[in-house]
Amino acid sequence: MLVIVLFAVLISYINPAVNFVGAWRNSHSERSQLAELQRQKAHLAARAASLKNPATAVEEARRLGMVLPGEHSFSIRGLPK
Repeated sequence: MLVIVLFAVLISYINPAVNFVGAWRNSHSERSQLAELQRQKAHLAARAASLKNPATAVEEARRLGMVLPGEHSFSIRGLPK
């Protein structure tokens, strides 16, 4: 009878142990995701700070194909790739 009670007690501990291992694995993936999001935030904050500089804003606008008032935009087509 004692063996049956011991077996029942051991079985009752299996589900919490499985839940603990699952939570432990999830915490590691959540930490790595948090670290990646923190890196992205730092990158975006640095980019936002750099765009406050007027010269950088003009350079970015030109990269996007924008021109200053009074300038003419030209498009060259048919160049070999």
